[in-house]
Amino acid sequence: MPNLNINTGVIRLTINDDPARVIAFNPTDILFAERFYALRHDLEARQADFQQREEALDQETAVDANGLPANLAARIAFMREVCEYMHAQLDNLFGAGTALTVFQGALDLDAIIAFFEGVTPFVEKARTDKLKPYRATRGKKAAMT
Repeated sequence: MPNLNINTGVIRLTINDDPARVIAFNPTDILFAERFYALRHDLEARQADFQQREEALDQETAVDANGLPANLAARIAFMREVCEYMHAQLDNLFGAGTALTVFQGALDLDAIIAFFEGVTPFVEKARTDKLKPYRATRGKKAAMT
C-alpha cells in the first residue's frame, strides 16, 4: 500500500538522556502556540503576586529554637503551591503526565525554570520559521493590488 509521510513538526526530546523519558510537542501547531503564549502571559501576570508573597514571607525574620525561619512551613507551602501550579500548567500545555515524565514527582522550582528555558528556544524558532513568509511581504506591494 502506498504511504504518505507528513512532517507535522513534532519535536521529541529526551529528558536527561533517558530514552524512557520523552516528551513530544508540535510548536508549529497553532493550538500549541496559543497555549504556550497564553501560559507565558499568565506567568507574567502572576509573577507580581508570587514575588509579593515571597517578599512578605522574607519579611518575617523570627527564627525557631533551631535557628530556622519561624515561618518555614509557610515558605515550603508557598513553594509547593507554585511548583504544583507549574506542573499543572505544564501538563495542560504538553499533555497529561508530562510533569511526571520530566520531574519524576519532584517539586523543584529550579528544575521547572530549567525545563522552560530549555524548551522555549524550540518553540520560538519554530514560530519564527512559521511566520517568515508573512513577515517577508511587509513593506512590499501586494501582488493583487
